[in-house]
Amino acid sequence: MKLKLILCLLGMFSLLRVSACSLLNNDGILEKTAIQMTRNDVPFDILTNGDLGDHRSVRPLIPIFVMLDGSNNTLDLYFEQAIGEVDVTISQNGVVLYFSSEYIQTSVLKNIQLELDVSGSFLIEIEGKNGAYAYGQFEL
Repeated sequence: MKLKLILCLLGMFSLLRVSACSLLNNDGILEKTAIQMTRNDVPFDILTNGDLGDHRSVRPLIPIFVMLDGSNNTLDLYFEQAIGEVDVTISQNGVVLYFSSEYIQTSVLKNIQLELDVSGSFLIEIEGKNGAYAYGQFEL
């Protein structure tokens, strides 16, 4: 019983905060880095299209994972579930470098190519039409 409680608590804490991690290729060279996303209290809408499909007892806090490939200034946005219409904005010092409205109707991977000559600190924001909001900061 105590073991079950401890495992449940560990699982819950691992879902609450996702730390940045890096992926290395076979040569030990850094390929991609996860961007830690923070959200507001409004959950992203999960579209079901009448089919509950593979539902889980615990819904992910942020159904979006963002990976940075610093070698070619590419962001990979993996939308884990269908969340409807979202706005994706990338800015640097308040200046918008990229904006797109996307309708996410299935789990999908979207790639964003930033200009190769940009560097510094950036902000990525993803906002759902229901008020859900997630953001993360990254460096190039």
